[in-house]
Amino acid sequence: MTTAAQASPMTDTPTQPRGWAATLDLAFAPRADKTRLSALKHHGPLRVQKPFFPEGDVCHVYLLHPPSGVVGGDSLTIRVDSTAGSHALLTTPGATKFYRSN
Repeated sequence: MTTAAQASPMTDTPTQPRGWAATLDLAFAPRADKTRLSALKHHGPLRVQKPFFPEGDVCHVYLLHPPSGVVGGDSLTIRVDSTAGSHALLTTPGATKFYRSN
């Protein structure tokens, strides 16, 4: 039987402090006149905001981590597959938020 506490995306082991565990798998491919986000899979709190195209053909993607920053114990894995001819820019509004912790 799985409880809500067991299903949480938080990690808590004797060797690792409590933190968020999340993965994000993205794939980009050229389609017609633009690079498109062709595959997306996530686990935990990492998400992708709707892709947008301010430069025309380059796919811009905001990576969102709702906890709004990174602290000790977090385990965030981002994998990106970009096929030949694709162009993407990945960024996050919390890119510089690393919080002090033990």
